Amino acid sequence: MFVGFLAASAAAGLVALPLVWSGALGGALAASTDIHAVLLVGAAAFGFGALVNDTCLLGSLARLGDGEIRLLALPPGLALGIIAVDHVMPDHGATWPSILSTPSLPSLVAVGCFAIAMALSVGFVSMKRFVLKEPRWSFAVSMIGLGAAGGALYALSPSWTISSLIQHGLPLTMSPMGEVALLAALSSITGALVASYRKGNLRLRLPSAHGILRSLLGGTLMGVGIALVPGGNDALIFSAMPGLSPGGIAAYLVMTATIVLGLVVSAKLFGSNGTKA
Repeated sequence: MFVGFLAASAAAGLVALPLVWSGALGGALAASTDIHAVLLVGAAAFGFGALVNDTCLLGSLARLGDGEIRLLALPPGLALGIIAVDHVMPDHGATWPSILSTPSLPSLVAVGCFAIAMALSVGFVSMKRFVLKEPRWSFAVSMIGLGAAGGALYALSPSWTISSLIQHGLPLTMSPMGEVALLAALSSITGALVASYRKGNLRLRLPSAHGILRSLLGGTLMGVGIALVPGGNDALIFSAMPGLSPGGIAAYLVMTATIVLGLVVSAKLFGSNGTKA
């Protein structure tokens, strides 16, 4: 799965860079951030929150579409975490434009590296024969499609996610970016429901108090991570990493390491299969 997400990130870069360089649609790459202690703490907090919630932001959307009602408690948790950090630490660190924002020799080299990384990643996951349940297409093709769509969305309208809706729509005000995020968030949820229904996976599951608490607490920790990094795992995979942000790359590695370590410890202590991406 980790290698699959590398393929998705490379595909995002291959789509986002030409869109931004063309200037036709007003696209832009995410700003880069430095590597510092606050960012690393935020990445670890997000990873631990994903463990508590039992899935990350991308997985939460898919599982909400499958009818896992407890995940409706995730957005309030995200809001609590984001608001808490913004109240205590309104300034999380300096940013600067991505080194890939304009065409140059290093940018063209980066495009070539993205293409090689995507090819190697696709080859690896294909050899592993890791396939989706009842697939319409292979896992590799799915990850490339996911990356291409994510790269285009983040380049053309970076404030399209549920976390962006919370950041730009609270407290009870709606900026133009918040309106975009509201429409995109509703579209994402609708798409998840339709996809789940077409696959026959839509089964409404009433939440338990324990499940709601997990999503609320996990969402709060993930909200802290989103505010400190900034961004969740989706923003890092499809925007920060393709833009070669040092902080974004470091944050994704720490986030992933936190989840993997948590899964290993959980499996040893409780025999759990752990968090689902």
